[in-house]
Amino acid sequence: MASKRGSSSRSGELFDGRVYGTPAVPSRRGRPARRGQRATDPSEIAGTAIVDREEISRPAIVSDLDLPFERTAPVPVPTPPEDPRRTFELVGGVHLTGTVLWFDCEHRADLTFLSHAHADFAGKNRRILATDKTLRILTRKSGRIEALTSPYKHPFTLGPLTIEMHPAGHVLGSAQLLVEKDGRRIVYTSDVSTRPSATVERGKPVECDVLVIPATYGSPIYRFPPRSEVVESIRAFVTRCFEEQATPVLLAEQIGISQELIRVLGDAGIKLRVHGSIYEIAKIYREFGVVLPNSRRFQGTPARDEVVIFPPILKKHAAIRKLKKSKTAFVTGRAVEPGFAAKNRIDAAFALDNAPDHAELLEIIDATGANEIYLSGGFVEELGSQLRQKGKKVYSLVQAEQLKLF
Repeated sequence: MASKRGSSSRSGELFDGRVYGTPAVPSRRGRPARRGQRATDPSEIAGTAIVDREEISRPAIVSDLDLPFERTAPVPVPTPPEDPRRTFELVGGVHLTGTVLWFDCEHRADLTFLSHAHADFAGKNRRILATDKTLRILTRKSGRIEALTSPYKHPFTLGPLTIEMHPAGHVLGSAQLLVEKDGRRIVYTSDVSTRPSATVERGKPVECDVLVIPATYGSPIYRFPPRSEVVESIRAFVTRCFEEQATPVLLAEQIGISQELIRVLGDAGIKLRVHGSIYEIAKIYREFGVVLPNSRRFQGTPARDEVVIFPPILKKHAAIRKLKKSKTAFVTGRAVEPGFAAKNRIDAAFALDNAPDHAELLEIIDATGANEIYLSGGFVEELGSQLRQKGKKVYSLVQAEQLKLF
């Protein structure tokens, strides 16, 4: 299990053995996702900024390291009896039952909340709900998206629903979505980080009755060292590389951790050459007031005193292979897995991550006060078992199959 970021789990299964919901094959492109699903009229939206934009193609795919599991097509299974207690269902995406609201949805839907700019499905959806920062990242290639945007902590209504976004502390613009429906407080979020960050607003648990959250690092093996210690270890690695006349190559998520590295290394006076995709996103961070010093777009050959930052998916890129002498390190929470560096044939690994480790994840869940919890990816069975022992109702919201990342 340690070699995987997420364990497999049968989709739609309650941990006491009850089946509450099933995935289904998404509708064909250009058709409604589900029969009878009503399009949202803009007149029903209050308190939001409505941006009418043309649809664009999917944004560039980011590293697999920033996903708790490989996304696959839903697998059809027999439809179980209706469970009147269920709040969410998995039908080619996470859906709040009885509403037009979907979450990080893979297929065309009337309204999809995108929790952060890693959610690579904006080009498929009729209308998205997101923060202005997320929208800016998604449209960085001069694309156009039909979107509803709202600042943090600014409630608005969507028909009978009251909706409010809260900071998630994951990447620039990441948000938790609080939905008040039928007297209950429901929160959907991707990874939430309550730890200090040099580049984004820290996330805080939002009190709720129902919570959807990923179990990305939901196993006890994921225990991260203090952030300050990890940063010092990365700086020491860079110094050793320079002493050995080797170019340090850091592999980190295109959005989030790469910008964090630019800040903490740049503040130490270290010069950086970053991949073009990372550089373009760093420019957007700067637009929103985030200081990211000493970084240039990677071109040609880096100087001897420069650090290279690339997305993990480009680990074997020709530009890296051409370096005369280099040492490579992954920057990811998976660094705490036994033998992670050796398995991935790299020189070092550092556990700097913008998702919570096991202990922090439990603290966040406890702080929300939620009694009904849906785990949307990662170590679902392992974390679910622990939560069930605390008397929580725990459901799985993952596809039937998950694949290894490496």
